[in-house]
Amino acid sequence: MANEPDTSLKLFEFRDGTVSGNTTPEDAENFARDFQGLRHFAQKMGDAMDLGDVWMGGFRESDFTHLWSCSMDGKSGQGAMIGKQAPMFELLQNVSDDA
Repeated sequence: MANEPDTSLKLFEFRDGTVSGNTTPEDAENFARDFQGLRHFAQKMGDAMDLGDVWMGGFRESDFTHLWSCSMDGKSGQGAMIGKQAPMFELLQNVSDDA
């Protein structure tokens, strides 16, 4: 059905400001925006709590899950999105360097 959410796993790689993935350019742009916003917010929280640099982040909603991990400078990394609420550990293997 046309109104059903896309629950396929979408994987992304980012390097030096360029995001690519196994899906559409629009999905890559959406992922990049979420990544930038989450990384900025997490960096502010990390600075306030003296936790150091941010290397991973994510969020879950009732119908969407987003997770990413990156190098300490934030210039390269991997991410995943899925159109359903999923446990973070299910996505973690897709965004770690050891996957």
